Amino acid sequence: MALETNAAKHVMNAPETLVSDSIKGLCYANPHLRLLEEEKVVYYANVDEMALNQVTLISGGGSGHEPGYAGLVGEGCLAANVSGHVFASPSSSQVLAAIERVKSPHGTLVIIMNYTGDCLNFALAVERAKTRGIKVDLIAVGDDIAVGKSKNTKVGRRGMAATTLAIKLAGALASRGATLEQVKEITQYAIDNSATIGVALDHCHVPGSSSFSQLGPHEMEIGMGIHNETGFLKANMMPAKELVVKMMNMLVDQHDSDRSYLNLSSDETQSVVLLVNNLGGIPMVELNLVVKEAVDYITSHKLKLERVYVGPFVTSLNMPGFSLSLLVVDHSRNILQLLDQQVHVSGWPLTAAQSFSDAIHGDNSAAIKSPELVIEEYHGQVIETAIRGATNSVIAAEPRITDYDTILGDGDCGQTLKTAALAIQEAIPSLDLTSAPKTILGIADVIEHSVGGTSSAIYCIFFNALASGLLKYAKPSVDASVWVLAAKHALSTLMTYTKARVGDRTLMDTLCPFIDTLNEDATNVDQAVQAAREGTNSTCNLSAKLGRSSYLSNKEVLESGIPDAGAYGLAEILDGLVASL
Repeated sequence: MALETNAAKHVMNAPETLVSDSIKGLCYANPHLRLLEEEKVVYYANVDEMALNQVTLISGGGSGHEPGYAGLVGEGCLAANVSGHVFASPSSSQVLAAIERVKSPHGTLVIIMNYTGDCLNFALAVERAKTRGIKVDLIAVGDDIAVGKSKNTKVGRRGMAATTLAIKLAGALASRGATLEQVKEITQYAIDNSATIGVALDHCHVPGSSSFSQLGPHEMEIGMGIHNETGFLKANMMPAKELVVKMMNMLVDQHDSDRSYLNLSSDETQSVVLLVNNLGGIPMVELNLVVKEAVDYITSHKLKLERVYVGPFVTSLNMPGFSLSLLVVDHSRNILQLLDQQVHVSGWPLTAAQSFSDAIHGDNSAAIKSPELVIEEYHGQVIETAIRGATNSVIAAEPRITDYDTILGDGDCGQTLKTAALAIQEAIPSLDLTSAPKTILGIADVIEHSVGGTSSAIYCIFFNALASGLLKYAKPSVDASVWVLAAKHALSTLMTYTKARVGDRTLMDTLCPFIDTLNEDATNVDQAVQAAREGTNSTCNLSAKLGRSSYLSNKEVLESGIPDAGAYGLAEILDGLVASL
């Protein structure tokens, strides 16, 4: 139900400026921080010295989860954090600005929480950075056990408070001179050996929205996500001990095949770390009670409790709730030593500024320009004709794409593709058509700045990887065989950032057959387009595993008898592209 209550009141100037104003205040209170205001990037003031000696770390995502993760920027931890709007991923351009500012010759690792928008936009920034010669990698932390394995086979676990532990371990190891591969490996260890479950007594309210859902007066929700996502169980209020026992049982149960992520030994030598996280609206007197019950549970279940961390680590605005996280400790990896290593950040533990300074604004002096991408003169008229053919085709198909997406989606797919196509046509005079890679990167930039959402990020990741592939396989000319190799490289790269595959009822049902059918000399392009169209048609008989339509019943999807809108739109693009050539 949607209600307007006193809970909807917020301290702010305006919803649009809340995030910018907030991170300025953070920098005022912490003189070791600097700010790239336009990109909403907070970075460590001494990052240039840090980058000379070690791998640098970047995190980020939607705001509203403070102190995560701007509160972990500083010596021995993150080099930078990128803030999006409340509960919304930052753009790839924001992330790229952070990567360029804190890049290190030893490498840079981007650590994010596992949410689709963050994964795609941060992935796009990483791929763009790679085309500029920056050594960078990406890893997404998933630790929530609320959504079981049978449901999250594609999307994986959501990122929650154990991400803080992953970042702390990675930061400590990086400061000791570890390689990029070693730092990523310790982060993966934290992912594989941690688990989190949360509970909320009510939903939080997003600043600027006119209404919000609320739980009943005697109701709580176990497993609610940090963006108000539905949990797996609504229950009546219960005593703290009963609630904590229920949650801890979920974390340590070795027989629950759907939610068992921790490998716990049966003897008393198994060491664990406990993190009790305030989701934003729980008084400390109540949170300390939760700590007491959780510690009592662990010690009574023959686990060796090594450390307890308590406080707001990853919040959800003003959500009245908390989460419990467990991390299994492998002593051979020096986990405790890494956690104990002193850091100078505001979020681990909270510290007060020793002096005040309004000198918070940084600069982009370390940003670099794209390397020269011209391979050799390219037939500009040919590539312009191909671009116009592809864009005209999808513009003409917009009504049908919109119709398909209205029936099974949210109705915006056709307009999104049309808007991007029109923007690309308008930008053609400014594209460097003498360079295939520059043209592709230019198109990707136009798409990102003209439309948003998941489909934009997918196309942009593919195009950035396609440009990288052209540079990788050029010999020195960009002929048909190079395009095919680059397309295969781009598809492979895209598949590292999305779980969508053939059979999932997405645009991958069109893209994969097209690329897989091409020979290295690309002589069978007509057959490739036919394979793509057949792949599109096959989605009429597929249940959805990803995307908006995955929330509908299989019966509703199958009985519609229509193809996936995104797959159909891509088929129109390929038809127009090939027909023009």
